[in-house]
Amino acid sequence: MDFTPIIPLRSNKQIPQDLLDRAEKLIHSSIALTGGHPAETLNAVREYLRTINSYYSNKIESEGTSPLDIEKAMKKDFSSDKKKCTLQMLSLAHIETQKRVEHLVEDENFSPYKTEFICSIHNYLYSQDGVDSFLEIEGLQNKMTPGVLRTHDVNVGDHVAPDVKELPSLMNKFELLYRDGLVGSKVNKLIYALASHHRLVYIHPFLDGNGRTSRLALDGALLSCGISGYGLWNISRGLARSGDKYKDMLAYADMHRQGEYDGTGALSTRALNEFVSYMLTCAQDQVDYMTKYLKLSSLTERLTKYVKLTQSGMFDLAPLPKDTDKIFKELLLRGEFKKRTEIDEILGVSRRTATEITKELLHRGYIQSDGPKSSIRLKINSHLAEHIFPEL
Repeated sequence: MDFTPIIPLRSNKQIPQDLLDRAEKLIHSSIALTGGHPAETLNAVREYLRTINSYYSNKIESEGTSPLDIEKAMKKDFSSDKKKCTLQMLSLAHIETQKRVEHLVEDENFSPYKTEFICSIHNYLYSQDGVDSFLEIEGLQNKMTPGVLRTHDVNVGDHVAPDVKELPSLMNKFELLYRDGLVGSKVNKLIYALASHHRLVYIHPFLDGNGRTSRLALDGALLSCGISGYGLWNISRGLARSGDKYKDMLAYADMHRQGEYDGTGALSTRALNEFVSYMLTCAQDQVDYMTKYLKLSSLTERLTKYVKLTQSGMFDLAPLPKDTDKIFKELLLRGEFKKRTEIDEILGVSRRTATEITKELLHRGYIQSDGPKSSIRLKINSHLAEHIFPEL
């Protein structure tokens, strides 16, 4: 089975200029996200967005649980409901796998298109504790083996996935053809990465878990493009929030070539062009969202308002300590407090009072530290995120 073309093309065999222009705009606006905040503040956002990415990627598969429940699971507070608990475990597995992907990307020889990498994602995700039930495939006696290419032919909606006998050669071809996406400009790399997402889903390498695995592989591909700011936004949120259009566009890009004016590959060039256009729209929407809500002035205002609302009893939680907003503001500006005595100075209180406030904010997940004598940094929990990043 042939899955060419591998990138959007015009009749002159060049990538359409409008897609190149939009890709360049996306890259520039993503880079701009990293300005105006210390690295520690941006890392706090990235850390929380792993939870959001897990939530949306699983939601696409109709198997999501809320960010609050994911946060509880991180603290080993699992639901007594078996199904809900299983979804919590799946979300944790997704977060750990995303961290693994981020680590692998740092290798100078990394390629997001290698079969080894793609299989390692599937293996790592489905070998985590508590996800054993997801290895059971309806209609099959034996469980799916994590990280192993499927051993049965499958249909996905109207799409008849490639014959299992073709899988090894197709995955090798995928790696070989997309190797060109590892060189050249960031714009070129981005176009290849977005197009590769459909082609990997089209190949359908595993019995199950192809959606999650392909989106995590796409994360790796986007990170490997060298686009500053990725991680402060994530494409899975855009795909999930577009509703059924994501699955519709995946299915549309399965289309076979429609005559001599639709490219020269086995699949429709026009359909792939539209798929990449859709992916760029989703990505730009996410960057625009974070651009709006990461502005220092408005972020500071929302943090201040949040603290006041807790203190006025507007939320079903204990009020935050007096002048907590001052701590938040300073952390936004500085990124961290290297010495805990800095909190004494900011609040104008005794060391003992400052210590009590610090302990409370640490316990409630509003600040974080690597140890009793380590620096203090901002932490974004699900309740805070709900109010400083509306509709995140």
